[in-house]
Amino acid sequence: MIRYRLGAGAASVRWAMSPVHEVVSLAQLLTEPRRHPIYHHWLRRRWRRLAGLDLTGLTVLMAAGAYRPDFLDPSCVSSEPTFEEGLAAVLATPTEQVYAELVDATRGRPADVRHRLLDDPDRARSEAAAVVRRLWKAAVEPEWPSMRQALRAEMLDRALQVNRDGLRAVIPRLHHSMACQDDTITVERPVDVVAPCPEGLLLVPSLFITDRVQCTTADHWTPAIYYPASGRYLWAIPPTPRSLDRLLGTTRSKILAALATPLQTTVVAGLVEVTPPTASEHLAILREAGLIDTSRAGRTATHELTEAGRALLDAASTPSLQPA
Repeated sequence: MIRYRLGAGAASVRWAMSPVHEVVSLAQLLTEPRRHPIYHHWLRRRWRRLAGLDLTGLTVLMAAGAYRPDFLDPSCVSSEPTFEEGLAAVLATPTEQVYAELVDATRGRPADVRHRLLDDPDRARSEAAAVVRRLWKAAVEPEWPSMRQALRAEMLDRALQVNRDGLRAVIPRLHHSMACQDDTITVERPVDVVAPCPEGLLLVPSLFITDRVQCTTADHWTPAIYYPASGRYLWAIPPTPRSLDRLLGTTRSKILAALATPLQTTVVAGLVEVTPPTASEHLAILREAGLIDTSRAGRTATHELTEAGRALLDAASTPSLQPA
């Protein structure tokens, strides 16, 4: 079991997002895509971009069941660090930390792999960082505005839950392996580690992990727990009620259901399998009806439900009582 010793209860716990973690976790997902069918539709639509990428410098650190080096997941410097800030932290990891973590990550691996990584840990770190940048540019950066909105919604929701119900009640909701008692957060693991958190503990929602949590306990930076984010409509649209299909039409009802997580236009188009211009037409109709709001940052438009849109979606999803 891993035990994170907190300093001042909920005050020493903070939420953050990590674009670098999303890229690294996507790379791990690509080493075992059949394990996570929830991503299959998303991966198929991006396979041309992904197929030509050489990810070896990163995936060599991701043997099945092996420890994934903590230096690939540096502490977040703020609640919303940029990709460049995260990658700079990877590259700034002290050589001695990289070497120690590579020793743990390569136990049981073939001798040639161990020698290649351990003989030059700085090169191993640089090669991994170069892959992270390539994968970011090819697959994550184009959709980061929608991913960021989904992670923001997750963090806000959890903060409200902690304020309402307390940290002890919220921690087990993040993952069944987690618990909170007094000043300690525990994670069920086949290792026995006590991690002091004098500078607090980071809780980081992730869109690319599904069935597990990932823990970092490195002494060089703030300990962190990465857990599966609940907002997953980036990958698959939830079923829409037939009544909503009849009211709005199939495409617009799917869009409304998908926007339970804020999304950008191109992501909406991909999810409902229409062209971006067609998606824009449907979004305009929903916006004119007062069911969605749209915000813009440069050329990127992000859409989310209004209170009226949420009320309509909730009403359509609630079974009605039929007269006898």
